[in-house]
Amino acid sequence: MRSAVIASLLLAFAIVAAGQKPASTSGGVFSRIATPIWGGHTGLVVPSPDGRKAIVVRSPRNSGSDPIPDVVVTMDNREYETEIGGWVNAEAAWSPDSAAFFVTYSDGGVIGTYHVKVVYVADSGLRIVEPVPNGRSLFVPTCFDPEVPNVGAIRWSRRDPSRLLIAVEVPPHSSCASMGTFRAFEISLPDAGLRSRYGQIKAKKLFGSYLGHELAAADDDCIRNPGTCVPNGMKMQK
Repeated sequence: MRSAVIASLLLAFAIVAAGQKPASTSGGVFSRIATPIWGGHTGLVVPSPDGRKAIVVRSPRNSGSDPIPDVVVTMDNREYETEIGGWVNAEAAWSPDSAAFFVTYSDGGVIGTYHVKVVYVADSGLRIVEPVPNGRSLFVPTCFDPEVPNVGAIRWSRRDPSRLLIAVEVPPHSSCASMGTFRAFEISLPDAGLRSRYGQIKAKKLFGSYLGHELAAADDDCIRNPGTCVPNGMKMQK
């Protein structure tokens, strides 16, 4: 315990000495406990709970018209490069045991499609997995055309850091019924074994303090009265 405290203090001192900014507490799109690391966050440091590791956002190496910030992961005296700087709307949070962090990001614009990747950090380097490559494996939204739902991480389990609570969100498109609503799932890592599932209203009740602003604002009336959130011309199955 004492060594962990000392390590945390040393990391904090290094952050201040380098003129870097501590992690933001404003929260992300999907997770209130996640730190946004996309765009305008040069100098940001997101330390792990044990103080040995950190996600560091640096100035772009390239000076082109669309410069991408350099995001690295540090561990003791090691430094590992990543491609996270190019992941749109990326937000991250460390696991309680400091073994890994999740990153939720979009492969397109602000609307999505969003994905979750888990980055494991060890002496041997980084190992990156995507436990749920396609959210349709957990929940299929009703849209005029088949669409892939957004997947976003909400929080780590405090009792078991190998479990992650995620949201699977109906794309916020007017072509989908109940657009922007979601369901929550607790999965085990790295195999994405399903442990628990929650409807939107139950998830808000149980995990409301962890939900990012988009999930917190999801329309509950669409859950209580689904027929009121159906696009014109769409026929719902009874």
